Amino acid sequence: MDKISKEVKIGLAFIIAIFILYYGINFLKGINIFKPSNSFILVFDNVEGLTQSTPVTLNGFQVGLVYSMELDPNNPSRVITYLNMDKGLKIPTGSKFSLDVSVLGSASIALEMNPYTKAYISSSDTIVGVRKKGLMDAAGGMLPQVELLLPKIDSILLGIQALVNNPALAQSLTNVNQITEDLAKTSKQFNAMAVSLNKDVPVITGNLNAMSSDLAKTTKQFNQMDFVSTFNSVDSTMKNIHYLSTKVTAKDNSLGLLLNDRELYDSINSTIGNASLLLKDVKENPQRYINIKVF
Repeated sequence: MDKISKEVKIGLAFIIAIFILYYGINFLKGINIFKPSNSFILVFDNVEGLTQSTPVTLNGFQVGLVYSMELDPNNPSRVITYLNMDKGLKIPTGSKFSLDVSVLGSASIALEMNPYTKAYISSSDTIVGVRKKGLMDAAGGMLPQVELLLPKIDSILLGIQALVNNPALAQSLTNVNQITEDLAKTSKQFNAMAVSLNKDVPVITGNLNAMSSDLAKTTKQFNQMDFVSTFNSVDSTMKNIHYLSTKVTAKDNSLGLLLNDRELYDSINSTIGNASLLLKDVKENPQRYINIKVF
């Protein structure tokens, strides 16, 4: 009896160990065998990146996982995927299961509910899943184009290398360096001029203020002058000069006759000549004109 009791104990322990091992393996896979669930059949044309225990999410929340995968016996190009979904989750017909693979290779199935129907998918229905095109798929499509670009890139690199090795480029860089140094010197000169201007500008500004003040005073004096009386006086003087000039040049007065009579001019000129000859003769022969008697 003790022997049988030991065998029973060993058997029960073995069964419990197998159960614990099964539960532990499923727990590591993310499967909780004690949690009630519904099974759904999902079909993909390409399950690259998809593994068992891949989560199924709805709006970012996990509502199930991939339980197992196998090839479709009727169509080997497709893969049948079995999903364990939460027991209380009802999936409307027309909902979409999208397989998304990240750049790092981790995959997930996103469930997008169809809100426009009240009919629901049953466990016996087969759902066709879709695969989203990620960066890796886009990169795969770009590879042929990149291969076509490689010869052109190689040609461009050869051209750049020839340009870099050209002595003219080195000379141009030297010239640019010289221009930079000249610009630095010019900048220093401008800075020195700016410093000088900062010192001179206040003086110049003071002089301009003084000139402005003097001009204001001069303008005030001009404004105070009686230009009307001055111009009237000048006009009167010019009229008098004009009247005097007219009288001088007219022949109906003594001064005009004296200035304009040619015969009078010749007569006066002749008289002055005779007077000059008389004076000369008096100087040379005074005895003719002065009679001195001595008693």
